[in-house]
This record gives sequence, structure tokens and C-alpha cells, in this order.
Amino acid sequence: MHKMFRRNLGIKIISFLFAILFWLFVMNQGATDKLIADQTLTIPLVANGLHQNMVVMTQLPLVRVRVQGINPSANIKDIYAQIDLSGGVPGERSYIIKVNSPPGTNVVDLQPSSIKLLLDSVQEKMVPVVATVTGNPADGYQVGSTLVRPSAVNVRGPSSILGTLDKVTTEISVTGAKDTIQVSRPVSFRDKEGKPIFGPNPSADILSAYPNTVDVIVPVMTKGLSSKMIPLKVTSTGTPAQGKALRSLVPSPTSVQVLGTPQALKGFDSLNLGPVDISNLAEDKTFQISIDKVILPQGVSFFDGTTLSIIAQIGPGVIQKGISGVPVQIRNVGTGLDIGQSVPPIDIVVEGLSDSLKNLTPDQIQLWVDASGQAVGSYPDTKVYWQLPPGVTMPTTPQVSYSLKAHLAKGE
Repeated sequence: MHKMFRRNLGIKIISFLFAILFWLFVMNQGATDKLIADQTLTIPLVANGLHQNMVVMTQLPLVRVRVQGINPSANIKDIYAQIDLSGGVPGERSYIIKVNSPPGTNVVDLQPSSIKLLLDSVQEKMVPVVATVTGNPADGYQVGSTLVRPSAVNVRGPSSILGTLDKVTTEISVTGAKDTIQVSRPVSFRDKEGKPIFGPNPSADILSAYPNTVDVIVPVMTKGLSSKMIPLKVTSTGTPAQGKALRSLVPSPTSVQVLGTPQALKGFDSLNLGPVDISNLAEDKTFQISIDKVILPQGVSFFDGTTLSIIAQIGPGVIQKGISGVPVQIRNVGTGLDIGQSVPPIDIVVEGLSDSLKNLTPDQIQLWVDASGQAVGSYPDTKVYWQLPPGVTMPTTPQVSYSLKAHLAKGE
């Protein structure tokens, strides 16, 4: 038996070691994320604590780190580098890089250990929208003035970029068109040379717009005709329901594009819509206006797809409120005169919307009479002047009586 065990002993030992190595290889398949005793990794760098009104203007690099130690429960994905930007201010400065690693895993080398970052403040700015029209319409047709709604958008982004941004753009093609084109298009950000604006990370947007899409109308018309933007005016009849008032009456859109010969459009500067009947309205209402019933000058027409409406905004009506005990001052009493009969506090009536009158108190109202140029004597039924809070009026002018007397020196 002993001889059998020793027979080919070297081969048996080598086979045994090979079996162990093969077993380790198989056991590690599917677990490539596990750490080994000494390993150099390339890990991402994460910025923490950055204020929402700040932005990093530098591309964050990958970091090389050498770790030692074996933690059976650790995973490569548990290791990452981080920088604290909670105290960051606009400008360039260096920040220390720290590595987050699982317990039992030691970081023995880190490259780089710090990084210079440029931070910028985030601001907002209203920027006009410019539509770029490409292509040519069909033969015999021409393109009129392009209309963009809204004409400006609110752009949010780094102040260094917003300082040079004077417009956003949108593109539309009229190739082969025979009719007016009306579409929604996204806006894009380009520099003064027409190149797209990117941040430090080209895959992430550095600028945002609200709204991020606009409606573009490109008039396409027969050659020889012209187009013109005409402002709209609106009128109404009737009165709203009791206790309600007409707050505003506005057309939608506020102006409309029309088509006609240059001669027909000459002198055509506004278009009246309505009147619309707001009798007994207690809430807002939109009146759709049929373009077939709108009278246009001879030779002038609307573009296809034109829609018109009038929006009546109804709110609480004006109410009255009595205010008691409002003091009345006598101002500008002449030299050598004293007030003989002062004016006692009076009761008044004011008008305004309920929100304006709800918390109104006498000390918010100033009443006075003007004694400029008056001599000794009595002054009955004198006009009262007032100063009231915004949105408050007085329907009638109060009158009071007062008197002036000669000033008496001491001892008289």
C-alpha cells in the first residue's frame, strides 16, 4: 500500500494542485466584481453637496486607486471617489478627493488626490426665439414673415454662458410647401458662430428653457401677395352677474396675420372683434369667434387654420364698506392763528374689491382740510381731502366744519 501511494508521487501532487487551482477558477466565475488582495482600480468621481444654484464647469475625471485587503462581502462597485462642494463658491479652486471604500479594504494610493474645479452660479434670463427657415416653397409660392409663439423663453444655466447668450433658435423647413406651415419645434442653444453649446459633459444639458418648445407659423402664399400682422381690438355688451365685475377682456391671439395685395393691406392697421355679450356672467368665459363673420377689407383674407377667441375674465365686483371714527386733520394753519373748533372723527364710506377692504382700518386712511390762506372765522361745509390705500376709493366727498381764532400770547 505504501509503495502504491509513493508510485508517481510527483505527478499526483501536481494533479492535486491543478485541481485546486481549477476549483478556485470555477468558483470565481460570475464574481468578477469581487476584490482581490492587491488591486488597482479606475473609479468614478462624484461631487456631493453642490448647491442647486451652482454648477460644475469642469469635466470630472476618473480616479485611479490601489487598494489592499480582502473583504468577502465587498464589491468593486462599493468603491468610489468623492469631493465635498457644500462650501463651493463661483470661481476656480482645488478640492480634496476622498475615497469611499468598504470596511476591511485599505486605500494605499490615489491618483489624483486633489482636483481643480471651476464652479459657476446658475441664473435665469428671458431670451428671444429666432426661427431659421430653410428650403424653398413650391414654384409660384413665396414665404411671408415668420411668427413664433412665445417670442421669448426663460433660459436657466451658468451665468458665464447666459452672459453671452442673446437668442435661442428653432428650425423649420418649407421645402415644396404650398400652404402655411404651423408646427411646434424645440428650441436649441447655439453660440455666436452657430455652434451648439455644450457643458463640461456633452451628454448632459448645461442649459434649459421654459417652455422648451415653441409654435412656429410660416406663411406660404402665392407670389405677388403680402402678409401683415394686425392687432386685435375687442368690445363687449351687458354687465356681469350681481356682485361681479369684468376684470379684463382680451383677444387670443392679440394679433393675427392676414394675407392680401400690398394695396389692400395699406392702411389696414387694426381689426375689431365683437361685441361679445357678458350679461350675467359669474365666471370666466372664452368666446370662440367665427372667422366667417369677421369683416375684412376687400382683397384681404385670413391664413388657413386661423382661430380667434375673446377671453372675458370675471371677478368679484366693487363693494362698499363703512369706516367709523376716522380722524380729520386741519393742515396749513396760517401764522398767528390757532384752531378754534377742531373737527371730530367722522364716519366715511369707501369702495373697492373685497380683498382690499377686508382688513382696512381707520389708521390706514388720512383725511384733512386745507386751511391755506384762511383768516379768523368759521368754515362750514369744507371739502375734505383724502389719501387711501391702493385699490380703495371714496364714492362721495365728505364735508366738515371748523373754525380758526387769533393766537393768544401767554398771559393774555
